Amino acid sequence: MSRLYIVCFDVSDQHRLRAVSRTLEDFGTRVQHSVFECYLDEKNHRNLQEKIAALIDLEADHVRYYLICPKDQSGILLDGNSQPSSNNSYHLV
Repeated sequence: MSRLYIVCFDVSDQHRLRAVSRTLEDFGTRVQHSVFECYLDEKNHRNLQEKIAALIDLEADHVRYYLICPKDQSGILLDGNSQPSSNNSYHLV
């Protein structure tokens, strides 16, 4: 079962920053410059964390993964031109 994670990052080197962003684009939706919403099951969450850990400088860069429970998801408020991200881990047929 996939769950919503908010992934925020602060990467000090432009090369690593682009690599982290490209990796996150494979797992979720960018909602702000350094913030992604990712619907992940446990396997994909671990996979993402391993990929990001291999890209960043553990001394200089910061990445945070916030797990959002379904109850709290309903409380996400959007202003401006924001669109809600969707759970792409399943397809309606």
